Amino acid sequence: MPGGRPATVSVGLEHLKTISLFYEDCDGQKHISYQDVIAVLPVTTLQEPQEHDYHTLLYLEKQELSGPETPEPKVVAKIEHIQDPPPSLLERFRVAGVPQHLSVPAGPNDHCNIHVIVSIKSGTCQADSFFGNVVHQTFEALGLSGQQYEVHRTTSERFIGDFTRDILLPRANQGIQQTVLLLSGDGGAVDIINALLRPPMGIGFVKPTIGIVAMGTGNALANSSGLLQDSTKGLRSFLRGKPHNLPTFTAKFSPGSELLTNEGCRSEHLPQEGGYFGVLHGAVVCSWGLHASLVADSDTTEYRKYGSERFQMAAKELLYPSDGSKPHAYKGRVTLFRMNAGGREYPEYLDRSEHTYILATLVSNLEEKFMISPRSKSLDGQLRLVHFGALSSEEILRILGMATSGGGHIREAVVGYQTIEGMRINIQEPDSRWRRICVDGKIVQVGEGGWVEVRKESHNVLDLVIDAPS
Repeated sequence: MPGGRPATVSVGLEHLKTISLFYEDCDGQKHISYQDVIAVLPVTTLQEPQEHDYHTLLYLEKQELSGPETPEPKVVAKIEHIQDPPPSLLERFRVAGVPQHLSVPAGPNDHCNIHVIVSIKSGTCQADSFFGNVVHQTFEALGLSGQQYEVHRTTSERFIGDFTRDILLPRANQGIQQTVLLLSGDGGAVDIINALLRPPMGIGFVKPTIGIVAMGTGNALANSSGLLQDSTKGLRSFLRGKPHNLPTFTAKFSPGSELLTNEGCRSEHLPQEGGYFGVLHGAVVCSWGLHASLVADSDTTEYRKYGSERFQMAAKELLYPSDGSKPHAYKGRVTLFRMNAGGREYPEYLDRSEHTYILATLVSNLEEKFMISPRSKSLDGQLRLVHFGALSSEEILRILGMATSGGGHIREAVVGYQTIEGMRINIQEPDSRWRRICVDGKIVQVGEGGWVEVRKESHNVLDLVIDAPS
């Protein structure tokens, strides 16, 4: 702050969405976009009544860096001391104090029950920098000391699942309230869900609360929950929001199905349920066909460097095979489980045996502009299916292109779009490449003649902080 005295504030016209700061000491001024505001915090350290209303404005500043190894600008949290902010600014950005989900008391032996998990390799590997330059500074401005929360940096693909099994689940079973802020993609939440839904779950289980600072590639959960409506990657929502139940689904797989890891080079057994079939839980999507193949083929270190563009890059070979053939038609039988007006479930069979796209989802957007399920609302718990049969490359691109323009694809005659309770896919593919299933970014390879069955999950094990009416 120039000089040292608080700046006076004016708010631009609504369509401009900017804050203007004026410095009396030096006739200077600064303009800050609404998009970059993290929070406006009241100043509570003043002992005597004051002539002015003092607040702290916390916002993001991008610092351009040069060099081939720095493709993204450095983002840091900055502070301005302001006086007499207008009511419209306070209504939009004020955080009155430390939110309840960050006021969780420590446990026995001063064990922290507030955790921050930094997923080092998520997306374009910016999580650690964002924590140090933004999240840590924000917590300090709130008055949270480093002794009140514990920071964990991932060291392997299993880290978050192991953390949940060893720390989060035992304490939840003891009835202890816990909060976890994830600097990660969708996979962080999914790893927690899968570990929490494995038995044993105690009778006094208390749902942990998570917040998401989105650092992944697609960030479907964050985009669909309204966390990415500004530049703070969900941090503003974490400070202003409240916990809401996070709906989930369960996918069961035929015996012999395997989870593919290490860019598809390794396989491992799925967690078992009842000692018979493998199980995965998700909160975003379960797919077979083009979407699953795209996710699987693009999940390499080389592709991940390109962020969400990796999907378009991987799509070229799937839609336009190098041997000149047509896109693959995925062979199998699909059964939907639906609910009638009387509340009774009934099966409905898709009347085709060749498919391009079979995707069940709990969210609206798989990426910021890719609205696959336009009728889905934030955390509404409705499982919806988007599907279509074997089509030409051009027709597939046309339909999926409409999903990036407001979700108009669901009005196409060749596209099916239904609310379902679940579905079962019996796969009839001899080549293992076409038997891959995607569950929230994880890839499962089903055995020949195998199947997957997806159902909405009835157990609520996790709350997600979003800035929405309670």
